[in-house]
Amino acid sequence: MTKKIIFIFFIVFFIKFVFAEVLIDNVLIEGNKRVPLETIKKYTVKPGDVFDLKKIDETIKELYKTGYFLDIKADLSAVEDKIVLTYFVKEKPFINKIYIEGNDEIREETLKEILIIHEGDPFDKAKIEQSIAEIRKKYEDENFYNIKIDYDLEERKDNSVDLIFTIDEGKEAKVVKINFYGNKIYTDKELKKVIETSEKGFWSWLTGSGKLKRDELELDRERIRAKYLNNGYMRVKVAEPEVELNDDKTKIVVTFRIEEGNQYKVRKISFSGNIHRSEKELRKRVLLKEGDIFSSEKFRKDIESLTDAFTEIGYAFANIEPDTVIDDDEKVVDILYKVEENVLVHIHEIIISGNTKTRDRVIRREFDIHEGEIYNSKKIKSSKRHIENTGYFEEVNLIEDPFDKDKINLKLNVKEKPTGMFSLGAGYSTLDGFVGTIQLSQNNFWGLGYKLSLKSEFSSKRTDYTLSFTNPWLFDRPITFGFDLYNLKRSYYEYTKKSKGGALRLGHSIINRKLYAYYRFAYDKIKIYDIDDTASQYIKDQEGETTTISFTPSLVWSTLDSPIDPSKGNRSKIFVKYAGGILGGDNNFVKMGFETSQYFPLFWKFVGMLHGEIGYLKSLNNDPLPVDERYRLGGMYSVRGFKYGDISPKDETGYEYGGDKYVLFNAEVTFPISEAANLKGVVFFDAGQVYDNGEDYFSYDLRKSAGFGFRWFSPIGPLRLEYGKKLDRKSGESADRWDFSIGGMF
Repeated sequence: MTKKIIFIFFIVFFIKFVFAEVLIDNVLIEGNKRVPLETIKKYTVKPGDVFDLKKIDETIKELYKTGYFLDIKADLSAVEDKIVLTYFVKEKPFINKIYIEGNDEIREETLKEILIIHEGDPFDKAKIEQSIAEIRKKYEDENFYNIKIDYDLEERKDNSVDLIFTIDEGKEAKVVKINFYGNKIYTDKELKKVIETSEKGFWSWLTGSGKLKRDELELDRERIRAKYLNNGYMRVKVAEPEVELNDDKTKIVVTFRIEEGNQYKVRKISFSGNIHRSEKELRKRVLLKEGDIFSSEKFRKDIESLTDAFTEIGYAFANIEPDTVIDDDEKVVDILYKVEENVLVHIHEIIISGNTKTRDRVIRREFDIHEGEIYNSKKIKSSKRHIENTGYFEEVNLIEDPFDKDKINLKLNVKEKPTGMFSLGAGYSTLDGFVGTIQLSQNNFWGLGYKLSLKSEFSSKRTDYTLSFTNPWLFDRPITFGFDLYNLKRSYYEYTKKSKGGALRLGHSIINRKLYAYYRFAYDKIKIYDIDDTASQYIKDQEGETTTISFTPSLVWSTLDSPIDPSKGNRSKIFVKYAGGILGGDNNFVKMGFETSQYFPLFWKFVGMLHGEIGYLKSLNNDPLPVDERYRLGGMYSVRGFKYGDISPKDETGYEYGGDKYVLFNAEVTFPISEAANLKGVVFFDAGQVYDNGEDYFSYDLRKSAGFGFRWFSPIGPLRLEYGKKLDRKSGESADRWDFSIGGMF
């Protein structure tokens, strides 16, 4: 073979010498199994090219660069009267499958996403080493610093291999100590409350304390600065956090170094450039006053508030440029707010897009501002919030697009989301036991904003069927209209109640989206049966069917910041239920009630709640009051530590039958146990009492309890587990009680 090649090269060089150049007639590829010929030929010389050893060598180098081959050779031969160049290639094995073993803390899918080498790629040791480096970095981000990673290859028949990464995760490193140096104004304990990073504690396995998140460290640094800046330390400096590991890389010490500087007060506040807002008006809008300790948070809010002062009266392009002059000798700061009002702006057009199902008017009616009006930033923000609160849209984007120097178009783009729902639910409560739910609902029926719902709930003690319809904008005005049809069955301790009927509902806003009035007209056919032998005679006397026709007006006030998990605000309700009399029916009574809940933030992320209720029930014709309308207390939602109905007047034989008036007080403090897991703790104090005809409110002592519990916003719904202990236990009563409730959709 060697002699043959030498001979051919000799002939080629002889021909080249004589005739100046030799052309390659054909190019062949041999040895490839997986790499297509077309791919290889992109890099080789082409038939008809002039024979050039240097060019052939360059093509071989280019083929190596593809990463597909372990070995490449070129051979020149003469076939009949043609010059043939053949590339002999030996392919690298391809990666068939990639397996990851030993990973418990990070999912395999997550690790595969960061690999440099992938299934189907040719074997490449450098990429494997890079992949190991990426895995190591990922684990170090999760605080596993003593991780060991190896890899192995298993050959397959088709020149492919399985790549197996084996991981020994080691032990997660935890923050065992957080040090602060240079702090004199605030104690270490006070600063630790400011930052998210925390030291490992006894409950770290549950709360996640001691976990170091690198991106949080820089935020913690800013949180410390903000703590000082909000209390006047304008020259404060916080160095980059220092992170130290012990020898076996399982314990972390974090150090923050602080230069506090001096505290500064506000000496003078002044304004310039304001024409359409007086200085008196502007001074009312700022939180910082002359003589106050400087606060960066208040300063930021003041700039926003001053900007709003002008954008709320039409000056959409108003700008507030603050100028601060710090006097280090006097330890004071002078603030000058430079106002640029610019031009008065009107709304030219409101343009809505993205809604394929929801009618334009359903969206447009949620706007507090209209075409032709003077620009008002407050109304624009509230309009966007109203549209978001409809629940029809996944995304709501409102863009202010200048149309002219004094006109703006409001361009609203929405992305609709499914508003129909079919759900199967399951839950458990200590009152009803296991409860199943089937619900079919549509919250944007026909794209008109109508709400339609068919719901069934069932348990061993309860069977409810309800059909509801609501139009939140009757005649495109902010008036709510709806109706309910229902067939309900509920088994209490002493009797069973069936209720069939319907109700018409009407509601409207009195004070814009804060105070609402509602009216309900209902017809109920009620049956009391299956009465327990030990029940009160009062209950036994009401066995049979009766009809209740009622009208219930109510007022509802709400300023809550969240309807599900509020941290501040108030929600109050007052109602009067009038039944019988001029309305007709068998039952004649008036039922009145008032309740209020006030939420307020305490320290850190603790939230306080005070709740109070009072109710009164009176017969209109001196007939016995319906037993299902009478008041009873006890259980998860009134006085915990007592079973439902335990707090109730008793007849002469000692059996509960409910009262005609009651009071209830609750005080709670909730706090996060694990924000990542949506787990909260609660401590509470409850007090309540039910009174009967002829007894005054507070004519005898309230029943009291106190306790604690856990609330978890789980993936399947809210879970409550609460323990209440009676503070005024009577002879023969249990001392305490656990209550449990969970439910939701799956």
